[in-house]
Amino acid sequence: MTDKLTFNLKAALLLLIPLLLLLVLQYRIWFDDSGVVASRALEHRISKLHEDNEVQQAENDALMAEVQDLRQGSSLLEEKAREDLGMVREGESFILFIDPKSPAKP
Repeated sequence: MTDKLTFNLKAALLLLIPLLLLLVLQYRIWFDDSGVVASRALEHRISKLHEDNEVQQAENDALMAEVQDLRQGSSLLEEKAREDLGMVREGESFILFIDPKSPAKP
């Protein structure tokens, strides 16, 4: 009887140990910090950062072009002064149109 119990215990251990190792390896492959799920999350984050970098680069290029225009010519400088500071040349008339206020609701 003890031989059968010993044999069954050995057989169970021989089956249980590889099964546990398989489960540990599967967990590490899928859910560990360097697993498939984490890798996909990192890939998604990297692609999002690349998109953000492209948007920022486009904004930087536009600002750099504006800086070059301001350094090279006076037409953009005058346009900015007129729009942002309300510059008016001598001999020009400045007319400001104001929308009438809407009637107050009781």
